[in-house]
Amino acid sequence: MRVIVQVDGAYLERMLAEEHSSPAVDYSKLVNKLVNTVITTSEADIYLLRTYYYHALPWIGKSPADQEMEMYKKKQGFFTRLEHLPRFDVYLGRTQRILNDDGSYTFQQKGIDVMLASHMIEMATSGRITHLVLLAPDGDYVPAVRIVKANGVVVHLAHGQRPQASAELVKVVDERIELNAEFLVDCMRSVY
Repeated sequence: MRVIVQVDGAYLERMLAEEHSSPAVDYSKLVNKLVNTVITTSEADIYLLRTYYYHALPWIGKSPADQEMEMYKKKQGFFTRLEHLPRFDVYLGRTQRILNDDGSYTFQQKGIDVMLASHMIEMATSGRITHLVLLAPDGDYVPAVRIVKANGVVVHLAHGQRPQASAELVKVVDERIELNAEFLVDCMRSVY
């Protein structure tokens, strides 16, 4: 029995910042704990096939400020480190800058939801997985989750303590894993 873990990186960062003051999480430990939680709730031998991590690099203009370049390089280095983790694939969307009516800018990630849903459906319909851990709160995933479940895959939603996940998504998944302080205590990065 095989499981994949799908992580919306922006959601995970935001949730960790808002609920846990941005702890230094070891992503290998986090994924292993999620998989071990699935194993505990299942009756069969399960192993991790792959982790899919989705995010986007920060937006930078044609003449970026030093601070923008520093943020960009820092995030790029982080994604490179994730790519070197065993069975860890990083997929990057793009960041779009949107001009608001008041002259300020909003930044939105583009392409992440489509990549995540496509991989979810591809893995389920190919018969390569029996379980899926989704660490993403978006209600837009509900149709994809229904397709995955119709193909016999058990879907586990990993989420924060606050109600950030779509109510409809919470209803449609099979199991839920709450990423509270007790869960995260074993997932911290060693100082290096």
